[in-house]
Amino acid sequence: MGLGVGEHRLPLADAVSVPFEAGRPVRGFPSYRGQRHFPGLYWSSTTGGHVGFESWLERDHAMLLDFTPQVMGLLSQPL
Repeated sequence: MGLGVGEHRLPLADAVSVPFEAGRPVRGFPSYRGQRHFPGLYWSSTTGGHVGFESWLERDHAMLLDFTPQVMGLLSQPL
């Protein structure tokens, strides 16, 4: 099963074969002048890609999870 851009629906029994970190965020991480929080992207060695965050607290949690050996996947704002 190729996981490209867009929404994919399949029976729950078949979803076990889909990697958790292959999911897409529910919403984006907008950035604009004067906003009160600090969104951005954190590069995760666990996933080998970027993980979005909406605050420094979320970024710190992503970093903590990234350095935890038991963590196998990491995804921001999953559906």
